[in-house]
Amino acid sequence: MQGVTNMAKEIGSDRRNTVSISAQISAELSEMLNRISRAEERSKSYYIKKGLELFLMSKLEDIKDYEEADRSYREFIASGEKLIPFSEIEKKHDL
Repeated sequence: MQGVTNMAKEIGSDRRNTVSISAQISAELSEMLNRISRAEERSKSYYIKKGLELFLMSKLEDIKDYEEADRSYREFIASGEKLIPFSEIEKKHDL
């Protein structure tokens, strides 16, 4: 998670290296964005960048978790250890 946090800091730190994008959003989403940006006196771009950053950081964290789980599973399979079904653990410990 530390790497993702550092990436988030890097994203907002360099305004010289930016690109413009265009996206179509629903009228409802646009109205919510307008209302919040007026109320908070911040630009719509600010909220779009923050929202996209949070969404993408979450997705990157999901990818990292999947990759870690996959690596652990492959290591377990390669180790040759035997799986113990949960039902056996329940029986053994009277659960």
